[in-house]
Amino acid sequence: MIKIAVCDDEPVMCGRLEQMIALRLEQRNETFRITCCTNAVQFFYGPLDYDLVFLDIQMPNLNGIELAKRLREKGFEGVMIFVTVLEEYMPDAFEVEAMDYLCKPVDEHRLERALERSLKRLKRKEERYLTIHTMNWCRNVKLKDIYYCEVVNRKIYLHTRDGVLEYYGRIREVEQQTAPDFIRCHRSFLVNPDHLSEYRDGQAVLENGERVPVSKNCHALFMKKVMEYMGKE
Repeated sequence: MIKIAVCDDEPVMCGRLEQMIALRLEQRNETFRITCCTNAVQFFYGPLDYDLVFLDIQMPNLNGIELAKRLREKGFEGVMIFVTVLEEYMPDAFEVEAMDYLCKPVDEHRLERALERSLKRLKRKEERYLTIHTMNWCRNVKLKDIYYCEVVNRKIYLHTRDGVLEYYGRIREVEQQTAPDFIRCHRSFLVNPDHLSEYRDGQAVLENGERVPVSKNCHALFMKKVMEYMGKE
């Protein structure tokens, strides 16, 4: 799923751009979620798990360029596209590694090209791996192929599309490599939300039918992360 945010203090423009983006992604049969925000400050302090962000520049309290700089300083690695009437800020866009700079009113063909370039970058980026090192072998496992991770007596069990991989290691190291994509649901379990089917009776049910326990200590944070992933917060 491609998670997209549109940040523009004009609600009408926000809604129009959302429609334009959605139409083109639907034509490409992409799975996506678009969130609109009309307050730059609220956007900055909200969940930042977006893959692609469209930013207006002229916004009260915090303009788009400054917002972009703060997002990068905060560690945001998603694709950024500016949408504005102010052409003079174009040089600043390069400082924050923006993908494109669209002028209002947005030209449909320019938007199409910007989306195409952004999707290509995201496709390359989504091939993230978990690197496993042992005494005798080394292997990269695509994150998208992992259902969940379990640790038992210092032994890691990676439940993947191709079966279960076993090796000695620490779940903290797996958590660091899979952040922020995987969710901690138990001191001994990490879950890939891409494969989460439902949450019921204290268990995370995965699309392959397996169930993973959600501890009481992790319940609140787990639910918060799941809601963020599903776009409910």
